[in-house]
Amino acid sequence: MHLQDAEAQETEAVDTDAVVAQAEANAEPVKEPTEAELMAELEAAMKTKDFKQVAAVSRKLDTAVKAQEKAVLENKRLLLDSIGEDVKAAISKAVKPLVDSGKLDVADGIWYSYDFGEQAPVVRLMKTAPRAARAGTGGGGGKKFDIGTDELLVKHGTKEYKDGLTFQQAYESSTDKNWRYAIRQKLLKLEGII
Repeated sequence: MHLQDAEAQETEAVDTDAVVAQAEANAEPVKEPTEAELMAELEAAMKTKDFKQVAAVSRKLDTAVKAQEKAVLENKRLLLDSIGEDVKAAISKAVKPLVDSGKLDVADGIWYSYDFGEQAPVVRLMKTAPRAARAGTGGGGGKKFDIGTDELLVKHGTKEYKDGLTFQQAYESSTDKNWRYAIRQKLLKLEGII
């Protein structure tokens, strides 16, 4: 008898995906409470001094308000995106005669900005220039001199720096970049470069 029951169950295999899909189709969508309903629920929780309920409803209310603000912002963005192509086409149409005339041949581009809070639009004609080659291997942006610290130490290394130390001794006493920079500056002054 048990063997027949097992065989019967195998032949009547249930399609669980179909059952779940049917259940989801039959289910009523969960209705989100309105802002007014949440406010009424919040007021009721405050009257009863149920602060856990106040906190829970406040979170729901905050979520609802943020969702509403997000939807409004998204609608504004979609509207602006649809108008953006029209604005771009109008500006391109206005600039095209100037580009075609050759008046803008010295420029690499045009930067146009119109902030509605400002009194006038801003137009900049841009010319890109290659970056100047940088001397040295350091990442600093300071002045570069033709003479290195080692050369300065050969010339002035035996002179007293401070506290009885020579420039050479002071330079070798620490690898701190700020310490060594201060020594280099003194050496440059001794050399008369700065």
